[in-house]
Amino acid sequence: MSIKFCSKYCLFLLFSLLTISWHRGFTQISYQKFPKNNQVLQRDNQNEAVLAVKGIVNENGHSSVTLIILQGGNIFYQNTINLDASKTFDFSPKIKAGKYDYTVKLYLDGTREMKSVTKVAGGDIFLIYGQSNALGTGGIETYRPASNPLIRYFDTFNYDNGDSEWFLPFETFHWPGTGAMEFMRFLCNKYEYPVGVIQASVGGSNIKVLNDRNSSNPTDKNTDYGKMLLRTDFSDLRNQIKYIIFRHGETDGSYPVESQGYAAEFDKLYKNLVIDFPNLTKLYNTQVNILTLNNSKAASLRDFQRRTKYLYPKITTMSTVGTIGYDGLHYTLAGYSQTAFELSRIVGKEVYNDNLSEQVYSPDLKRAFWENNKLVLEFDNTMQMVYPKDTSVNGFLYQIKNFIYIDGKNDVVQSGEAIGNKIYLTVANAENTKFVSYLPSSYGNFGSQVYDGGHFKNALGMRAFSFDNVVIGGDGPVIPPDTPIKLTLFANEEVMVKLSWNGNSQTKYHIERSVDNSDSFGEISTVNGDNYFDTQVSLDKKYYYRIYAENASSTKSGIKEITLKCLENINLKTFPNVSYVGANISIAAIVTISNTKQLTLEAKKSIDLNHGFDAVVGSNFTAEIGGCKNN
Repeated sequence: MSIKFCSKYCLFLLFSLLTISWHRGFTQISYQKFPKNNQVLQRDNQNEAVLAVKGIVNENGHSSVTLIILQGGNIFYQNTINLDASKTFDFSPKIKAGKYDYTVKLYLDGTREMKSVTKVAGGDIFLIYGQSNALGTGGIETYRPASNPLIRYFDTFNYDNGDSEWFLPFETFHWPGTGAMEFMRFLCNKYEYPVGVIQASVGGSNIKVLNDRNSSNPTDKNTDYGKMLLRTDFSDLRNQIKYIIFRHGETDGSYPVESQGYAAEFDKLYKNLVIDFPNLTKLYNTQVNILTLNNSKAASLRDFQRRTKYLYPKITTMSTVGTIGYDGLHYTLAGYSQTAFELSRIVGKEVYNDNLSEQVYSPDLKRAFWENNKLVLEFDNTMQMVYPKDTSVNGFLYQIKNFIYIDGKNDVVQSGEAIGNKIYLTVANAENTKFVSYLPSSYGNFGSQVYDGGHFKNALGMRAFSFDNVVIGGDGPVIPPDTPIKLTLFANEEVMVKLSWNGNSQTKYHIERSVDNSDSFGEISTVNGDNYFDTQVSLDKKYYYRIYAENASSTKSGIKEITLKCLENINLKTFPNVSYVGANISIAAIVTISNTKQLTLEAKKSIDLNHGFDAVVGSNFTAEIGGCKNN
């Protein structure tokens, strides 16, 4: 036997040939679409999901591409595409959603396996966005995911090359947070559909940061919003995403200026999400808990969160006040699990068509009015309300009557009782009352004392939304939709127009606006309820509004007009269309003045240039104390 030794050149040539052969074998097909291992595909209303495979064969000499999908080892789908001159292929079969795992195999010329993935499933995808409580890491040190193969999680490791992967969390330590894990556990255990989560939350980020969308490049990896979009692109599911969970407000609820600017920033975020997720069906928006930092504007932020379901058609809301395990900012595992369970019931009712009681929703105040010398708080018609008993915690007696504020005073409610969907309050020393609020704007000290008192609840224990400065008025049952509409307009400090009318939550109202009171009225929104905030207005302009009920006799309200002039206080967050802005009392500004712009601010008492304000070199900016000169 003879042994031949190869020279260095021979070895190099052999290595080169092997490298070329390996390279050719793995680059013969370029894929535009192909599912990943463990992936969840969004199901449709027929409980099916499209499994798309698309690509191009990069070299000549091949005749066909065959796709085979296996379910439980048996062929579920098989199809062959004969290649033409374009050498492209595009498969779009549908798989059944549910407790099924699919193996996907692609063959070249009928026999050569080119790509294979396993455990692909059809179910539901939830994108989670917000800050630290949306991440929900309470109990993460000892938490162990349920051994449920229906629970899936998508994670991205590199935003430059799209390095990403789908995981079965119980097999790894790649988790989307304990709150998200519990949410998936409740859904998967009860409804037995695969659930996939894409987690894009950023701890500590205010809404302005989360809403920093680069309009020229929405998937800008240098922004949190861009990274969120990139995650959905890497999963190849952005156009399939129907459900977003948004949990946020702790940062903005801690500081007055941020709280006051929250509504405008949320409006931008919502509209951006509608643009970037064309199949968005539902955004679940949670009302933040009572924070411990002293901020008199936090209650108004919470009230805005409560009202978002009336202001935006795709939103369902839920309150987190009264959640257990709360330290003033974050929660224990038990707290995150409670929120996950409560949200899963709402999702079960709306997504999985579970015939659950309306009590799964947080009770929401519809109106407040006087009846037989008692102040009546009327909640949703379907609610069975419960008035809380006094509770003693660590030697401190909590009485709910002390946390109901009438015109800012919390010493006028004497007692209360719940009957059906109403709470009747006995009140003393209250005359000519205008507003009622429920729960303090802030309370306690972080980590040592939080609000631990009672809450208005319904029959399932869901705590009512806190509300702030709700107008007291009315003296009867919910107003029928054919009642003539009485529209009133208010300008507020965020340079918005608030529309209020004698409406109800069971009727859809169409809101129209004009700038010249001619036939140019155009619809700007449809809402259920009795109020709407128009954020698309400018200072020193006149606007005309009218409204009509969808199921009424098409009679429109009388036309009301308003001009944004000489407001008492102004919170300037966007650069105005005029060069002069005046206020009778104060101005807070966070705008940027470019070198081509001119702006003069004038207020009688104070002008605050807050963090985020900038007058660049070359701009013409003046701030002075004086009277308002807006015409």
